[in-house]
Parts: sequence; structure tokens; C-alpha cells
Amino acid sequence: MSKSQLYKDLIARMNLALLEEFYMEACWIQYAIVEDRINSVIRHAYPKNGAKFLGMTRGLDRKFDHIRDKIHAQDDDCVKTINKDLLKRLVRWKDKRNNLMHEIADTDNLTNVQSRLKKLANEGKDLVNELSARVFKYKKLVARRGT
Repeated sequence: MSKSQLYKDLIARMNLALLEEFYMEACWIQYAIVEDRINSVIRHAYPKNGAKFLGMTRGLDRKFDHIRDKIHAQDDDCVKTINKDLLKRLVRWKDKRNNLMHEIADTDNLTNVQSRLKKLANEGKDLVNELSARVFKYKKLVARRGT
């Protein structure tokens, strides 16, 4: 399956999970989409060795840090599109998602968890849509400058 097809499949699965009120699954899929889009930023920032870099880099936090601390220092297009505010919101969402996923097994109030998952999944959808649009714009800017 191509990267493009994988992305489309993940979006379709996210939308179906939200429609069917499978919020935990939606959040899981959203996390995968965020990581896919962040990987795309890194691949486009380093066309010659981005894939190799990604092969050596695990963890979404490390990738966020790399974009903020390294790529932003060299790439105004990335600063404009995948800005620090967006990265901060993504980190906050990711942290809420991770904390909630760990809490699920320790709770006796599944109604509360479901309510929190619904809110988190809707926030995640908005972030995924914004990130996807910004990554698309970034990729176009990179292609336009020929690097």
C-alpha cells in the first residue's frame, strides 16, 4: 500500500470510528495519522536522507523536538506551516491521549472515560485536519523551491 493510500485509509477509518462512537479507536488512529504527517514533514525537509533519519528515530516527542529545534532553524517554510503553536497543541493532545489510555484500565467510571474520549477524539480530528492541511501546504512549498 502506498503512503498516499495508507493516509486515505487512516482518514476513512478515523471518520468511521467517530461516526460509530468508537472514540478510543478514533484516538488511536489519529495518533497514527499525526505520526504519519510528522514523518512526512521530516521526509520533505530532508529529501536525501529523511527516510534514513526516520528509521533511526523513534517516538513522536523526539520528532516534534527535531522539527522545532532543527528543521525550523533552517526552513522558514516549515516555521510558517508547521508552526510552534501547532506543535504545542499536538503535544498537549498526545499527552492527554496517552494519559487517558493509561487510565482506562484503572477506572471504575467508564461513562466518564467515554465522555473524555469523545472530547479528545473530536479535538484530535480537528488537529489531524489542520496538521494535514499544513503538511500539504509545506510539501507544495518544498516542491516549489526545488529542494
